[in-house]
Amino acid sequence: YLHFLNCDCRDWYGGCKADGEEWTDEGTWNYECNGKKGKEATFVGKQLIKSGSNETINGFWFSCDINSQRIKYEQESHCNVNSTDYHVGDLFREGVFQWVCLDSGRWVTGCFYRNETGHWLLLKVGEIGYNGLIKHVCDRYTDSPGIVQYYAAVRDDIPHKSPPNKGRNKNLPDPIDNRLKKTPIRWWHANAAHFIENADDSFSSKIRYLPQSRKPWSK
Repeated sequence: YLHFLNCDCRDWYGGCKADGEEWTDEGTWNYECNGKKGKEATFVGKQLIKSGSNETINGFWFSCDINSQRIKYEQESHCNVNSTDYHVGDLFREGVFQWVCLDSGRWVTGCFYRNETGHWLLLKVGEIGYNGLIKHVCDRYTDSPGIVQYYAAVRDDIPHKSPPNKGRNKNLPDPIDNRLKKTPIRWWHANAAHFIENADDSFSSKIRYLPQSRKPWSK
C-alpha cells in the first residue's frame, strides 16, 4: 500500500518514484520527480550539464541536448591513463614508451632511452639508437606484432674487449659486470601492447529515445 502511495512519478522503466526524488539511470541520465498522479519524471541533465546546454570542464567539452523525440548526451573523446585525461592527438609518456591518444584508444609511437649525457632521446617504433657500445631498440616482436618492446644490448656489429682486473668498463651501464665472460643479451627490457582500447565507459555520445518517438504498431 505504501509503495503505491509514493508512486508520484514513473521512471524510465515504469518504476515508482516519490515527489522530490532525484536519480540517475545508467550513470548518465539524471531525473527528478516533480509532481503527482504517476506522471513521467522530468529529465534534468547531469549534475553539471543541464539539458540544452554545453559546458567545458577541465578543458573538455560536454553537451546535453533534448527535444520531443530524444535526449542526446555528448562528451569530448579522450584517453584516461592513471587518472589523467588526454585529448585526442595528445602525445604523452608512460614509463619508457610514448603514446598518442586516439578516439578509440591509445597507440605506442616510440620508446625513450637515455644517452651518455643523461638526456632522454626518442626512438620511433622500428628505429635503433646507439650510445657507444650500447644498442637501443624500439620495435615490435617478430612473432607478436601487437606488442612493442624496448631493450638495450651490447652491440654485435663492432669488436670490443673488456680486459680483466682493470676496473669497471665505463662504456657499459649498470648493472652489467665489468668483466664480460659472455656477451650479455637485453639486460634492460620493457614491453607494452601496441594498442590499448579505451575503457567501456569512455564513450563519446549516448542517446535515449523518449516515449513520443515510439510509433504504434500498424497492421
